[in-house]
Order: sequence, then C-alpha cells, then structure tokens
Amino acid sequence: MYEDIYFLNPVEALRVATEQNRWGENNYFLQVCYYDGEKIESDLVNLIHLPIDNLLEGLAYGTLRIPSKIDFEGLELSDEIKVNVELNFNMSIQQVQMYRNQFNAQYLHKMKNSAPDFSEPLRFYLSASSSTQVMQYVSKNIADTLQAMGYDVLFELSHGMEDTSSLKNMSEFNPHATINVNHLHNSFLNDAVFNFVWFQDGMPILLNEEIPFIRGRDHIFVLVKGLKELLNKKGIESELLSFMMNENIYKSRDEIKKDKKIVFIGRSYAGWIEHIKNDVSLNEIYKGALEIFEEKSYLKNLSHQDSEIRFLMEKYNKTKEYIDYIYMYLMRDYCVEKLCTINTDYEIEIYGHGWSQNPIVAPYFKGIVEYGEDISKIYNSATYGYCPGGYVLMQRTLECAFSETIPLVLDVRADKQDVYNEKIEESIEFFHIKDLELILSREPQEKRYDFIKEQYGYKHFVNRCIEIMNEELS
Repeated sequence: MYEDIYFLNPVEALRVATEQNRWGENNYFLQVCYYDGEKIESDLVNLIHLPIDNLLEGLAYGTLRIPSKIDFEGLELSDEIKVNVELNFNMSIQQVQMYRNQFNAQYLHKMKNSAPDFSEPLRFYLSASSSTQVMQYVSKNIADTLQAMGYDVLFELSHGMEDTSSLKNMSEFNPHATINVNHLHNSFLNDAVFNFVWFQDGMPILLNEEIPFIRGRDHIFVLVKGLKELLNKKGIESELLSFMMNENIYKSRDEIKKDKKIVFIGRSYAGWIEHIKNDVSLNEIYKGALEIFEEKSYLKNLSHQDSEIRFLMEKYNKTKEYIDYIYMYLMRDYCVEKLCTINTDYEIEIYGHGWSQNPIVAPYFKGIVEYGEDISKIYNSATYGYCPGGYVLMQRTLECAFSETIPLVLDVRADKQDVYNEKIEESIEFFHIKDLELILSREPQEKRYDFIKEQYGYKHFVNRCIEIMNEELS
C-alpha cells in the first residue's frame, strides 16, 4: 500500500504524482503528493503545493489526507540533518492531526445543529467520486441544471485523496438540500435539511439485511422496480425515476451528416462471468439461459411468478447472483456479438472498454470514447444507436433520443421494470434478438423526440425536488 508523502524536492514530487499510485477497493485511494519549493504548473490533482513554512496551518485547515512520510530524494543532506528534519516533521504531523480532529468535530457539530434558513435563496450540495463511470456525470449534470435554473450550488468531485471525516466545505456552505446518487449520506445532516437520494444500482445498502436510518426529510428515488422492491422489503418508501439527460450536451447537430450506420457505445461485460468459467455446469446453465433469452430477449426478475431466473436457480441449484452474471453477459456481450455477425448493409461501430479482446467484435471496434459531447456526436453521425439492456429507459436510450438518433432498444417491455408514458415509444425502435437482421433490412421509420426530451431532461428531476420541498415547507 502506498503512503501520502511530503516531498522537499518538487521534481521528485512531480515524478511520483505522475505515477497516479492507487490502492484499496476498486483502486479508490489516490496517493497525495505534497511538496515544498517553487510551485509547478501541472494538471495533476494529487500534486499539492504546500510550502514547509505553512505546513501546520495548511494541513490543519485542509480537507485532504495528512501525509505520513517526508521524502528527501534528490537532495544532498547529511544523515544528521535528515534525522532532525524528520523528527520535527513527525512532531508537526502529530500536532496537525490533533487540530484536524478538533476541526472535523466542529464541522460535524455545526452540520448536525445548524438548520438552514429557508427564507434565503436555496443552496444545493452534491458530491461524487471521479472513480465512478456514470454516477459522477449524473451528479454533475444535476448540479449544472440547478445552476442554470439560478440556484446556488456546491458540487464536490472527490479523487480518492480526501479526509473522509472532513465536512468543512459542506458545513461552511450550509445547504438547504443535498442530492446523492447511490448513497444515503444522511448521518451528519440536520433534521431540517432535505436529502434527495437516487439509487440507480443494486448497492450493498439495498442488498444486505441492514435497515438503514431514514430521516423525515430523506426522499428516495429509484431507477427501476427491482430496486423499489428491495427498499419495500426494508419498509422504506421510494419513487420511481428514470434516467435523465442534459439537453445542452446531448442534442441534434445539423452540421453532422447521418450515415447508414449503427453504433454501440459501452463496455464489455465479459468480466461478469470470468470467475465462474471453471464451473462444469456453466455451459448447461448458459445454454438454458440463452434459449430463453433468444426467445424472449429477457429473463423475468424474481418478483414475477413465472420468473425464468427462479426457474434456472432451481433447475441448476444456483444463487440468483450466479444467474445474474450470465444474464448480464447475454444482455451486453451476446447482443453486441449478434449485431457483429448478422448480414446487414449498415456500417457497424463499437466503442468501449474490453471489445478489442473479443475476436467477434474486434473488427468493428473503434476505440474508447469519454462521456458527454463526444458520445452525442457519434450518435449524431448514425442512423441507429444500439441499446441492449435490462430495461427500456436506459441512459443509452436517452443519449440516442436526445441526439435524435433512433434508439434500437432490446424489447424487455414485458418484464415491466420501467414505469413510463407509452408516448415515448414514438421515439424508439424495439428489437428482439431473433428479429434483429430483419429490422436492419427495412427502411428506418421516422421518429419524434419532443415528448421524450420534455419528460426526461434533468429539469424534470430538479422540478420534482423543488415540488417536494415546497409541499413540506408549506
């Protein structure tokens, strides 16, 4: 495991910071490199200029982790000087930690005991981790929408360097409401503060036996019915809310010519079944799941009486998680492989991590594309955006529709995980795996996107939060 370091030599600090050393679950923690001397012009988030004369105050009042080691690399110093400097450094760090603990306790006390004044303009606090693939962009889009609507917003993007006990920035901002994606983050909030939580994935807090603490002003949204059912079992109310889009990023662009092309953007799910490949029964379970999937394009969730997932669990004596791994693989990799093997006049383009290792998909692989405008522009250039998945209103579906490219969506409507107005179907073309080649042999139908853009922009989510606040405050 790496340590957070204070460097006396800025050149050495730059060298180590450039390595972007990480550790912990999912490599969440990023090594912090503080340094003395002249400030270096750099975009590295983990390279922190802190003159040694300002060490005590800079660290005590800071919000990043405190360094545990001092580095002398590249400096010609005697052993005696190094010992003295290191001794003084360690004494300073002990003092810093004492002050930091006191300050963090004060920030927590302030958050818990300071009710915001609702006669003031509303302030919203959001945070996200840079290590997440989707959640950080959802939070950022909500923050941008709130700001565009005239609200005061503090959005903090963590990089795995932060002191997790520090509430300094939030307590100083004193929000009227916080908005969290996939996390409750409510234990330090004053009872008067509104907390809007949007669960989009099966997080541990939903899947385990723990009954989480829910405040009176915690309001929970969930992406699909399956997540709502998990909360219902814990006695927690929630409201269904589909993905939303930032219409300033995902939009039509008349200057980009549409070609006879179908594109898929997303990572390979090959890793989902990697750890069960050695199971001798895998092939039999896979063939059974594939047969159902080929016929229906989905496997019904456990909540259905005639659940195919339950049927496979009982037939092969496996857990739901085991079957889910195979299902995820079918919904993603198998569907993409199918697209790459059918007979079609459409040019096929595949983007995302993991596809270059798939011999079926690799000839159509075009590289990695970052979230946002670049994705929208790729969709702008295509007739269809390929959208296989476990429910209709995926983020991918909306990215295509808002970019005014026809979303070709796996038809899982009978699974009834989504709750949506059927009017959105005027924007979508549905497919079953067995009919994919036939659909792509026909002329595409004209689609309308007005309704879906109106109902699934981030303004809709913000307006719902404001509506809830107004109802309770009145």
